[in-house]
Amino acid sequence: MTETLFCYCCRVHHDKNLMLLFPTRQGPRWRCLRSIEAAARNRRERDDFGRQQSEINREAARRAAENSLRLRQATLFSP
Repeated sequence: MTETLFCYCCRVHHDKNLMLLFPTRQGPRWRCLRSIEAAARNRRERDDFGRQQSEINREAARRAAENSLRLRQATLFSP
């Protein structure tokens, strides 16, 4: 099983080999290489990355809500 770490920037678990400890004011946090590279780009590209990541997060939240609803309905109607 591969070890994963949570990226505080994009809020997703990634393989450990795709992560770096990134210094923040609150102390070091794990951040994926993809988000570090995106932050080093120009403003327009950073904004595009942010919009793309927001869409990914919205879709993940929608799927989680649907799964939660299915589970609740299954427990309500199960004998």
